[in-house]
Amino acid sequence: MMLARKNDMAPPLPVTAAHGAPTPRLRPIPWGLIVVLSVIFLGFWQFPPLDMLKHSTSIFPLTLHTIEESFAVIVSILVFAISWHTYDRTRSGNISIIACGFLAVGLLDFAHMLSYRGMPDFVTPASPQKAIVFWLAARYVAAATLLIVALRPWTPFATPGTRYRLMAGSLALSALIYGLQLLTPEVWPVMFIPGEGLSGLKIAAEYGIIAILGLTAWLLYRQTQTPQTFDAANLFTATLITTLSELCFTLYSNVNDIFSLVGHTYKVIAYFCIYRAVFVASIREPYQRLAQEIDERQVAEARIQFLAYHDPVTTLPNRLLTRERFEAAREEAREHDGQVALAYLDLDNFKTINDSLGHSMGNQLLQAIGARLREQLAPQETIGRQGGDEFLVVLPVPAGRLAIEARLALILEQMQIPFAIGGHDLSTSVSIGVAVYPDDGQDFETLLRKADTAMYRAKAAGRNGHCFFDQDMVKDADARLRLRNDLRPALERGEFLLHYQPQIDLASGRVIGAEALIRWQHPELGMVPPGRFIGIAEETGLIVPISEWAIRTACRQAVEWQAAGARELVIAVNLSAVQFMRGDLVGTIASALAGSGLEPRHLELELTESILIQGEENILATVQRLHAIGVQMSIDDFGTGYSSLSYLKRFAVDKLKIDQSFVRDLASDPEDAAIVRAIIQMAHSLGLKTIAEGVETAEILALLRTMACDEAQGYHFARPLPAAEFSRYIQNAQAQPAGA
Repeated sequence: MMLARKNDMAPPLPVTAAHGAPTPRLRPIPWGLIVVLSVIFLGFWQFPPLDMLKHSTSIFPLTLHTIEESFAVIVSILVFAISWHTYDRTRSGNISIIACGFLAVGLLDFAHMLSYRGMPDFVTPASPQKAIVFWLAARYVAAATLLIVALRPWTPFATPGTRYRLMAGSLALSALIYGLQLLTPEVWPVMFIPGEGLSGLKIAAEYGIIAILGLTAWLLYRQTQTPQTFDAANLFTATLITTLSELCFTLYSNVNDIFSLVGHTYKVIAYFCIYRAVFVASIREPYQRLAQEIDERQVAEARIQFLAYHDPVTTLPNRLLTRERFEAAREEAREHDGQVALAYLDLDNFKTINDSLGHSMGNQLLQAIGARLREQLAPQETIGRQGGDEFLVVLPVPAGRLAIEARLALILEQMQIPFAIGGHDLSTSVSIGVAVYPDDGQDFETLLRKADTAMYRAKAAGRNGHCFFDQDMVKDADARLRLRNDLRPALERGEFLLHYQPQIDLASGRVIGAEALIRWQHPELGMVPPGRFIGIAEETGLIVPISEWAIRTACRQAVEWQAAGARELVIAVNLSAVQFMRGDLVGTIASALAGSGLEPRHLELELTESILIQGEENILATVQRLHAIGVQMSIDDFGTGYSSLSYLKRFAVDKLKIDQSFVRDLASDPEDAAIVRAIIQMAHSLGLKTIAEGVETAEILALLRTMACDEAQGYHFARPLPAAEFSRYIQNAQAQPAGA
């Protein structure tokens, strides 16, 4: 059975606040409730038909008073219990202030309830005076608590012990008021006069509470206008409703009338608002934050799980998931005598696009390629990203290569269609290497290694194609690995040497220059041509020290030949793009010239077209510094790359080197002849010289002369020669001009 596919689409990353921290936000004020309660109060106060209720002695009986006060006491104790037991030292200390304040309020309201007229004796007989003392004490404690939390910043206590001192103070204050009222009631002023109602002092005391509440309401209202980490809206609402309650207690004439009922009811509603504020701060919001953190953690874990199996740029399966998919396909193929092809895709010119348009554009191209390939694959097939500009494709197919080649042909065809990205139509191609289970191996790693080897063979064959692995590639890979391992010690042991190919002035036939070509005299393999090791040297970065050695050696040799009589001989040296990117090229050239004594005008640096289009501004700056030294510049293999008049003008080169692929068949191919003629004419119009490489026959030499080519080199004149043989060649050429 095929392995159940993990979702290839990435889950979104959560946007989170600091974990555990309350989020400041605006909370709405329940103005509707406040208006309704205000209208009810005004109606009972100012509406004459309701006057009878102001003097009723039965509308607020003892039973109803006991029920309302019991509810108020329960809510007060809940405020304390919730705030106290959900304490966290990182939370605001104001929650503990409310808790301890309403602990005292609950105890005093309890005493008020037991002291109400008609209740059994509570140490001393119940009376309005006794009930009012406990009532006022509870109201002042509640008002003072709300004022303190309105004034104090909502920050934690400096020490955890502060809340215990607050609770002790709350209990001590309650005990003091209990003791004074129950043991020495005469210390309290008269608050209620039987037959007359409230005393002036009682009414003044109520207005004192109202004044505190008014200041508190103003402070809390200002805080409701900006985002807060606490429930300022409910605290503000509780303060306003408590104010309405206190206004009722400035108006009642007996403890059983309508104002007493409304005042007690409003007090209960205010307590409920305070309870909501405490509940929200202590329980609901922390649990909501906890639930949010759990959700965020689950999303994050899902994202981590996804990234463990997928590439973050393209969201395609990564190497790990691709291997799992391959192993599942292998088991399926094993049961049904099928095959599984592992295709290794490498983009041919991705680095050029990435360097010229930037990494962001490069990533967008990778995403577009991944999306297009994913659309073309069947459900049982897998496209994954290996890394960089490399992709893997798992293709379960019946026996035989025809089905595999059909799928590869579709991939190559799709890659021919340009990608429209960021206002650019980007064209690219792929080189594909293929290894097949069970013919080429049994496990993923073996097939991956062989597919990689086949991919390099596809690149070497001209790119934009595919290549199946065969056993001969192993020998090539082993040989390549050996060269890679032997390169560094070769430089240290002095195994490199230079051969020189003469360059001829076609007008005079004189030897005017020599191109320095590196060779590797391997102690076991013999002479290794540059085509076998230059690419490896560039991959490893060893091309930088190797090229530095070659430049210094060539400059010293040129000086020797000039001293021997070839005074105007120019030495040409090839440069690698890696030198521009990694090495101090200008410093190397300056040091080689100074160390050898060679005049800068006698050194010619050959640049490939690919160098000029990589990091153009950086390359331009380096070329300008080299021009300032006085060395000459030529474009090697002109016409085979991204030939452009714009960079010829910008980089101010001195010479174009016509690639031998155009020169070799010059006498038999009219198209090559037309290209060579066009290059020569264009160069002369720009004030540049031309040199043709690969001249092997007198016929080709004659054609070049008729086309007014300036210089030439090739086997018709001489092969690349060791330094001693080149010295003899110069001597012979001086006696009899070459090419005569």
